[in-house]
Amino acid sequence: MSVRTAFIGAGGIASVHLSNIEASDLGDVVAICDIDPSVAESTAETHAAAAFTDAKALFEEAEFDAVIVSIPPFAHGEAERLAAKHETHLFVEKPLGLDRTPAETIDAAVTEAGVITQVGHMNRYADIVERAVELIDGRQVSLVNGHWYDGVADAAWWRKKAQSGGQVVEQSTHVFDLVRYFAGDVDELHAYGEKQVVGDRIDFEDSVVATMHHETGAVSHVATSCASPRYRTAVDVIGDGFDLQLNFNENRLTGVVNQQDVAYEGNGEKYRNELEAFLTAVSNDERSLVRSPYSDAIKTFEATLDVYEAIADKTPVEAKR
Repeated sequence: MSVRTAFIGAGGIASVHLSNIEASDLGDVVAICDIDPSVAESTAETHAAAAFTDAKALFEEAEFDAVIVSIPPFAHGEAERLAAKHETHLFVEKPLGLDRTPAETIDAAVTEAGVITQVGHMNRYADIVERAVELIDGRQVSLVNGHWYDGVADAAWWRKKAQSGGQVVEQSTHVFDLVRYFAGDVDELHAYGEKQVVGDRIDFEDSVVATMHHETGAVSHVATSCASPRYRTAVDVIGDGFDLQLNFNENRLTGVVNQQDVAYEGNGEKYRNELEAFLTAVSNDERSLVRSPYSDAIKTFEATLDVYEAIADKTPVEAKR
């Protein structure tokens, strides 16, 4: 079955998902919704789809099986609630919003509706991550160390914490998600942050570090900065007989497992892989294909909120979930 798919939000990452769905035989783009009429109409015309500027009208007037929500953090809420109300399968980009309570309400709603959900933590579908999981093969993880370094994003909303959530919530959430993926859920978190370099271009910390203890007994550390003149992100995973580094700039996995060198080159198709997994899950009702359902992604989201809470309070934070 080809999944009839609607889009809410047609800019930014949505263009990647649109290209991937058009290249696949798993889904058909039937409707586009964007608050900018010119964007909605031009994108809809390109994909021979219906155009909307209002999400409520989209759900009431168009017929589709799944919706892909790609909107800024401050705009989350209505689209997800409508998906739950209309029992529509939901793919939603990270972060899940700005606040804990609305996300928890949406989590409960989509769970009650019984819809398939996927959150855009695409690195779970990167082949270098898949290979690392195979090599670790269930052995005890001792330490995960990750970083996300970049400059200040161009979007005006990104520079305001009230609209983006800050860099930890909006960007390095991908690193926090991989830390959880390898080390398990967080039970305690310490964090520090300062703004030393970027100045008034942003209203949140330009450099943050977080140290976590996990329910599995593993410990982890994540460093985040938007003061860097270049983009770099990587995750190290160390444990029983292994030491692996996942370099996401180069789509490369290196390290040692059982005293054997590892060197694996990825193909960089993680966005395509996550979308195809979602569409296949919807088409065949194979929920096990989804690696980042809303009910799991909310734990990553809340961990990133905990980072800023720990910075503000200058005290450790116990995980809320």
